[in-house]
Amino acid sequence: MDPVVLTAPIKVIVEKLLSIATEEFNLVWGFKQDLANLTDSLLSIKEVLEDADMRQVNDGALKRWLKKLEDVAYDADNVLDEIKYENLRRTVQIRNQMKPKRINDEADRRRFERRVAESAPSRPQVNETDAITADPVFVGRQNDVSKFVKQITGEINNVFSVLPIVGMGGIGKTALARCIFNHPHTKTRFDERIWVCVSDNFDVPTILKRILGTSHGDSRQAVMEKLREKLKDKRCLLVLDDLWNDRRGDWEDLKNALMGVSPNKGNVIIVTTRNESVASIVNPHNWYNLEKLSEDDCWSIIKAKAFVGGDVPEHFQSIGKAIAQQCRGSPLASNMMGAFLRGKEIDDWESIQEIGPSNIEGDENSVVQVLKISFDRLPSSSLKECFAYCSIFPKDEVIRREWLIQLWMAQGFLTDNQGSDMETEGNKFFSILLQSSFLQEPENDKYGNIECCKMHDLVHDLSCSISKSKMFTIAKDHTRDDIPQVRHLTILEESAPEITKEKASYVRTLVSKSSVPCKNLPDFKHLRTLVLCDAEIEDCPTSIGNLIHLRCLDVSYNYDITKLPGSICKLYNLQTFNIINCSLKQLPEKIQDLTSLRHLYFCPIEDFPMPPHIRRLSCLQTLQFFNVGDREGCRIEELGHLKNLGGQIKIRNLELVNNEEEAKKANLDGKTNLIKLKFCWSDTNDGNTSDESVLKSDTSNKNVFESNIHDESVLKGLQPHPNLRCIVIEGFRCKNFPLWTMKMLKLDKLIKIVLRNCYNCEKIPMLGHLPLLKYLRLQGLTNVRSIGLSFYGASNCSSTSRNDGQETRVSFPSLKSLKIDKMPNLTEWAEAQTSVVQVFPCLEILKIKNCSKLTTAPNRFLCLKELHIDTMDSDLPLSNIISSSNLTSLLRGCGASLKQLLISGSDELRELPDDLGSLESLEALVINGCENLQLIPYPSGQKGLSSLRSLEISNCKRLSNLPSEMLESCTSLQSLRVFGCENLTSFPELSGMVWLNSLRELSIGGFSNSDTLEGICRHIKSVQSLALHGRADWVSLPYQLQNLTSLKELSLYDFGIEELPDWLGNLSSLETLYLWKCEKLRHLPSKEAMQRLTKLTSLDILESPLFEEQCRPDNSEWPKISDIREVWINNRRIWSS
Repeated sequence: MDPVVLTAPIKVIVEKLLSIATEEFNLVWGFKQDLANLTDSLLSIKEVLEDADMRQVNDGALKRWLKKLEDVAYDADNVLDEIKYENLRRTVQIRNQMKPKRINDEADRRRFERRVAESAPSRPQVNETDAITADPVFVGRQNDVSKFVKQITGEINNVFSVLPIVGMGGIGKTALARCIFNHPHTKTRFDERIWVCVSDNFDVPTILKRILGTSHGDSRQAVMEKLREKLKDKRCLLVLDDLWNDRRGDWEDLKNALMGVSPNKGNVIIVTTRNESVASIVNPHNWYNLEKLSEDDCWSIIKAKAFVGGDVPEHFQSIGKAIAQQCRGSPLASNMMGAFLRGKEIDDWESIQEIGPSNIEGDENSVVQVLKISFDRLPSSSLKECFAYCSIFPKDEVIRREWLIQLWMAQGFLTDNQGSDMETEGNKFFSILLQSSFLQEPENDKYGNIECCKMHDLVHDLSCSISKSKMFTIAKDHTRDDIPQVRHLTILEESAPEITKEKASYVRTLVSKSSVPCKNLPDFKHLRTLVLCDAEIEDCPTSIGNLIHLRCLDVSYNYDITKLPGSICKLYNLQTFNIINCSLKQLPEKIQDLTSLRHLYFCPIEDFPMPPHIRRLSCLQTLQFFNVGDREGCRIEELGHLKNLGGQIKIRNLELVNNEEEAKKANLDGKTNLIKLKFCWSDTNDGNTSDESVLKSDTSNKNVFESNIHDESVLKGLQPHPNLRCIVIEGFRCKNFPLWTMKMLKLDKLIKIVLRNCYNCEKIPMLGHLPLLKYLRLQGLTNVRSIGLSFYGASNCSSTSRNDGQETRVSFPSLKSLKIDKMPNLTEWAEAQTSVVQVFPCLEILKIKNCSKLTTAPNRFLCLKELHIDTMDSDLPLSNIISSSNLTSLLRGCGASLKQLLISGSDELRELPDDLGSLESLEALVINGCENLQLIPYPSGQKGLSSLRSLEISNCKRLSNLPSEMLESCTSLQSLRVFGCENLTSFPELSGMVWLNSLRELSIGGFSNSDTLEGICRHIKSVQSLALHGRADWVSLPYQLQNLTSLKELSLYDFGIEELPDWLGNLSSLETLYLWKCEKLRHLPSKEAMQRLTKLTSLDILESPLFEEQCRPDNSEWPKISDIREVWINNRRIWSS
């Protein structure tokens, strides 16, 4: 048994007890001598444990002694924790409960100094860690990638081609699959790319839900229907990562399900697995064995990790190559070794070379050996315990950083020191584990903070092997006797057996998806962490107040909980309390008694009353909501006493704050750790004010309320600290923002700004000078008429030198997304002075909606990718934005970069800009609801819309024709939607259009002439989804429709037909039939014709009253539809077989 594994947890507890034993407790004055003796014994034990770390523990009696010592240490921790609890309560004397001599006596009786000293020394075993998926170093696999990409992009004959990648853990299967998944050729080839990590749990319904992208409890049938809708007419790449299940029946079930929802040819499934038995089931004839890397490739990885961006000194070369040889072709081991050796001196490199055994074999055990080298050399026992505790998460779980640190805190692995608090130490530990590749795949939030991560399977295996005597998960088949005595317990099944009282008292962490533990909760009397998330609990048990050691409590996602018991307020040690997504009406009145509380998570309703005197929670760091009240102890000054607040907070009901002086009592400018602030005045209904009421606002409401005079002074007093990253101001009712807001003084770290429903505001603040601002939203500023030059903040912008020696200032240097919405009085958006100011150099997304009077806008958007224009009367801003000032060169606008263009509801738009045909990067174009659009010009000589994959022109009633040259240039078109254009008398001739064979979706019709529809139906044989829009006087369907034997989905809108023709039965591939607003329709085709539609599984009828009457069991059409799996009428399912 590895000594580090045995001693690390004991050392953590001993160090903690040493700290506690030397504190001056108010309630233990009679125990000074005992505590002094305890301190001496603890110091002695610590020295022996450190000596044991360097030796191999082979003595069975010594192992048992170490285990016994661990139990004694835990018991002592519990006793001293009870002292702390009683000290917090300051009511009970506990003199006779203290037993510090037990550790002293146990240490003497075992004579542990001699027994450890006699143990023979030996080398630590070699282990390994991984950074493959999280590390950009990807070498030695280029040929593998090329072969795979060529193979999957050429697969067209099978519905699903299955390609397994086989190799030992850590060899790079997932990294290879990801590189293939993200390859440009793969993105071009496949319409849908889906990644599912399967791991140990091969449950077909669960896998189908993950493919769909949901975790909701829909039935399998419902999931299949949604999947079919998602994947219809699309070519799909599915990666099933880390497959272990070798039961053929399970695989066939999944494969058949996938073929049912996506029967198109050319789909590909890539499977990664460690087992050839799995590969032989998913594809018995062909799988890809991933070989080890060469020693040179391993050395390249180690160099890249250990010497980031620098040269390798000569004296490191030979040692490094020897270490690379020990990695035996494993990229995981190479990444881990490189990460560990970063910044180390030559002596450390030599040490690693010496302790690595010369007979390492290139299998998974050797990889784990390499991992354990890094574990053994983690700088503290506490950090080792933190890593081991990560095994409580299932494999492939997304691990949230803040939650992980809070779990470590609850177990006592982190300490509060004078120089730093537990969270700071936890973040330091998290960074070390990340840098060492024990944690991988970090994901950042918008503000650059790491939000979550994962563990590689083999790293998780190492964590489990270290903590296996302390962790246990109760599965479906376990009985009461199967449950061992462990410190950390997980219950996954509702029918789990009850735990005995003795074993329950041993547990320090309980994670349960079941309400079973609630029945005997007091038996878990030494719990530090209790997680009952999504356990379908209706009432939080009162007995929870007896868990006096509890540090972390999570009862989130129990939607039936409406009230918390008052006994919770007796959990004086509680540090983290999560009650989000419950149905609470209020918090307990005495929650302020939880004086150790550091993190409180809850999502209150709008009129949620805050409990009084929350200022007493002086340790609080997380408080995401504060509703200002008007009674004593509920006013905004409560926040001023919470000096450690960080993260984000939403402050509501600011209309109850009277003036600047009162607002200043919140002391927001002193809260250095706040990242996101949201200020809300409650009459905005939390941003849910109806569009209609916002858009009808005008200058008449400028001075509606006398109380408006307070808002400016209140906001002035709420000036935040310069560390702020995001600010949201909602419902502010004055004309002018205070000076700090107008100029965003000292807020240079802002990344996101939202100004919403500030109805009386007349001027937009100066924002262009903010160097890090990426996201800006202006919504519901109904009184703003102009976005002027001050918006760009030119005088305060940073400057750069041009080639001619002059300086150019950059305005909005980092802005990526700008959204302007519900500003009905905005008429002007001024252009910056471009001779001295460069504007929006990084802007990718621009959305302008419900600004009906806007007539001018800038035209310098050099890298714009998405442009949405909605409900704007004038076409001038559009012309300016997508074109240059002289409408001849899109290079000065955004034409070279634009990928999505959406124009909707612009009634005054009469023609589109001439340069539309030069948007060579455009992939999606939507023109919708522009009723007066008459012309889409397409001058000759333009490059054409060669990248366009989706085109929609709909509800443009005055549009009379489409330029055939435009459609001819759309060589990549896959989806075409042209409908609701009733004045469109002709349609371009489609014969010869190169995109006809790739077209998968067509929605067409509503023209003045039905002959146009018939002409189109002659040329669309590859279409799989077809929607035909008719007219009330059209009494027949285009007969060419019967030749579309590949059609899977047919929708008929607004036809005047009374009976569907029998030749509809020729559509042998048809799966779904929609009949919408066919008011005269009475009959389907004959029963014989319907029986030929063997694949038809869904019939959906809407607003077709005559036909609806016939679709009842006693009417004529029922025999025709009774064999269809699902029948829907007016969005209500009336039949399901």
